[in-house]
Amino acid sequence: MATSKASLRRQLLSKRQALSGQQRSRLDRRICTHLLRFLEDQDALRLAAFFPFGGEPDLMPAMEILHQAGRRIHLPVINDQRLEFKRWQPATAMRSNRFGIPEPTNGSPFDGLSLDIVFMPLVAFGPGGERLGMGGGFYDRAFAAFIDQPGTGPQRVGVAYGFQETESLPIDVWDVPLDALITDHGSRTFIR
Repeated sequence: MATSKASLRRQLLSKRQALSGQQRSRLDRRICTHLLRFLEDQDALRLAAFFPFGGEPDLMPAMEILHQAGRRIHLPVINDQRLEFKRWQPATAMRSNRFGIPEPTNGSPFDGLSLDIVFMPLVAFGPGGERLGMGGGFYDRAFAAFIDQPGTGPQRVGVAYGFQETESLPIDVWDVPLDALITDHGSRTFIR
């Protein structure tokens, strides 16, 4: 399993990195549009997103709009092996963590269990809401309590480019599934 996950990661990361700036910008605008539509009928106030890294979609234009609309935006912060979250606003000071990913520097971190929705980056996704991340397990550990409890905890929404979908995805018992997904093709919800 680990070899097939590693192979799949290499293949899809390479494909994601191969996007031209123009292609990426066009796809990111579509993703942001679908993300804003996804939230139109939801009262979710406390949201977590991610700063784009390694070819991930750029959600920051949508996060700025949501911040202006009064939603509270948080970004992940890695603390040793734990994933925590800190409040983000457009003027928030940022610094790179040990992986080179920008994180908010100020504010008190919290575990994210009180968030309403967590927009999660991924490398690949399967047709049933399976998620393959970068391999560090940060999101899986952060939301492990909800693996066998559908409909509990923050809504976990994967964000990716449509080409990152695979027909089948190797999963392990600790892999936290997605509740919904947003791509440049639209959004979908998974029933558990």
